[in-house]
Amino acid sequence: MKTLFSYFCLLFITTVNAQDIRGTWIISSVIHDKEAEEYILSPRTDMRWGNFVEFTELNTFASYNSWPCGNDCFISSKGRYKLSTNTISLFLVSLKYNEYCDDMNPLKNEELGIFTIIHEGDNIILKKVKK
Repeated sequence: MKTLFSYFCLLFITTVNAQDIRGTWIISSVIHDKEAEEYILSPRTDMRWGNFVEFTELNTFASYNSWPCGNDCFISSKGRYKLSTNTISLFLVSLKYNEYCDDMNPLKNEELGIFTIIHEGDNIILKKVKK
């Protein structure tokens, strides 16, 4: 009985940790690249400029950047995600960018990979799982 209770507690804690990715985060780069090996998520602050991602309860995400100057590369992507115990799978549905972006690869409907979810303090690191 004690083992069953311990297993249930561990399962509950793991599920809660995996699901706390939902919400809006500051992210190291806009989610849009099949070659990306890692994304670092930090809690959202009052910061207006930078890269952001919102993971919704409907298992979708929107990632975008915002800069003070209009002559910058603006990128926005939308996609779906699937959470497992300690991983997240990312699927890109659409990608938009402006003329100031160099060498963009116009992906859509692409698997971006499976990422391990690593908690480090208030930050979350999504590290690509090697195949």
